[in-house]
Amino acid sequence: MAELFRLLTQYLHVFAGILWLGGGFYAVLVQLPGVLAAPPASRGPVVAQLAPRQIRYILRVAEVTIVTGLLNLFATGRGQQLLDPLGQRWSIALILGILLALALYGLVRGQLVPVTERMLALGPKAAGGDPAAGAEVGRLIERLKMLGRVQIAIGALIILAMVTARLS
Repeated sequence: MAELFRLLTQYLHVFAGILWLGGGFYAVLVQLPGVLAAPPASRGPVVAQLAPRQIRYILRVAEVTIVTGLLNLFATGRGQQLLDPLGQRWSIALILGILLALALYGLVRGQLVPVTERMLALGPKAAGGDPAAGAEVGRLIERLKMLGRVQIAIGALIILAMVTARLS
């Protein structure tokens, strides 16, 4: 039974991690440029439908990834190795990966969610011709692009840390 639990937590952790980071990469590299290429008048209805779903999706798979990652530490019996965090490359890589994952989750919760909510609130005003709302939407779009680049960088570092830990 312990072996089944270990396999299940490892599978769920890797699968959720792929969905989390892959979903973020897709949103930044494909979806956001595609939406921005559309005429401004048609963006609003699309973003109003996509953004809340995407945020919920990213947060849930991130949470599953983090929880199953912690469960995996105990299912594999390697949790006690973290008591000496600098003792081996595996511990260093894993701790770095955990900290980066928590930072990325915090970035989404603390930055991406509020920017997206503000964008959704301003969208109808900007579409109605409000110049102040239009200017703020432009600033929010630039902020989303910057957050996307940070998300990709952190995601790539998480993958590097997890591969390093796995091969250690």
